[in-house]
Amino acid sequence: MKTITKSMLALGLLSLSVATSAEEFDYKKASTNYVDNTSSGNNSGSGGLNQYYFGGTIGASDAGSYCSGSANCEDGDTAWKLFGGYKISENLSAEAAYVNLGDVHKTGTNGAENSDVTALTATAVGSMPVTEQFDVFGKVGAMRWSSDNTSGSQDGFGLTYGIGAKMDLNETTKLRAEWEKFPSIETSNTDKTDVNMLSVGVELSTY
Repeated sequence: MKTITKSMLALGLLSLSVATSAEEFDYKKASTNYVDNTSSGNNSGSGGLNQYYFGGTIGASDAGSYCSGSANCEDGDTAWKLFGGYKISENLSAEAAYVNLGDVHKTGTNGAENSDVTALTATAVGSMPVTEQFDVFGKVGAMRWSSDNTSGSQDGFGLTYGIGAKMDLNETTKLRAEWEKFPSIETSNTDKTDVNMLSVGVELSTY
């Protein structure tokens, strides 16, 4: 009997000890620390940024002075581009793009002329938030343009720049609109013109 009583007493003391320990343990704090540690582990490589992004836009191009002195001329066309970028910080990105500026053509003193223009660009993009969902940005960088003309093919390097705006649709998708300029592109052996592009499209971010 004494043995049973001692066993029950020991069991009671053990139960009391466990219950006291459970009351002293802060489960809420422990769970919060777990979430914080897990989150910080996931974001340690990117600082919480969606660093990589890509997308495409479509719009129209306009070849500035291309039609000067020509009655039968078309200086605009459908234009589009594919782009990808790396977000260095909240307000600065590095971006590369392939741009198809379309086809322009005219009838001049040398007969019918045609020019099909493309470009590869590398730009720095600086952005500034206006609201939680709306940003404006400016970009400047270098381009390598190519022009397949009736009189032959030309290519060269130059400056490119532009401005635009983005609107968040969700955490990883933005609606994007922009204006870009591609100066001094050769549309023949003797003519150069600035090409402007207006476009809208979608930008997708990765985690």
